[in-house]
Amino acid sequence: MFVLKIVTDFASAHSLRNYPGDCSRLHGHNWGVEVSVCSEVLNDMGIAIDFREIKNQTKSVAKRLDHQYLNEIPPFDVLNPTAENIAKYIFDEVGLLINTKDVKVKEVTVWETARSAVTYSQ
Repeated sequence: MFVLKIVTDFASAHSLRNYPGDCSRLHGHNWGVEVSVCSEVLNDMGIAIDFREIKNQTKSVAKRLDHQYLNEIPPFDVLNPTAENIAKYIFDEVGLLINTKDVKVKEVTVWETARSAVTYSQ
């Protein structure tokens, strides 16, 4: 199994609904995003999927969140904009753009801070 990984980032603000602490107030993060893609198959050039394709599609999803107040945009206008929910959202959305019969998003890690991250995988 080949696992390819790209790293990107975005900045946004959120407030956690029903959170019993400071994070219930409006605050921002410079989020780090790692997307891992897996494949057992390589093409004629020996490539599973071009890193540029993973990065471009991930950036197109991250751009929807960049410099936004997440609580005001779908799906986070209803879904609590936790790091966990953001990781799953990116996993699902990037998967819609790049998954094929041979290539699949394996996991997405979202870094809320340099010391706090969540990984979502299926």
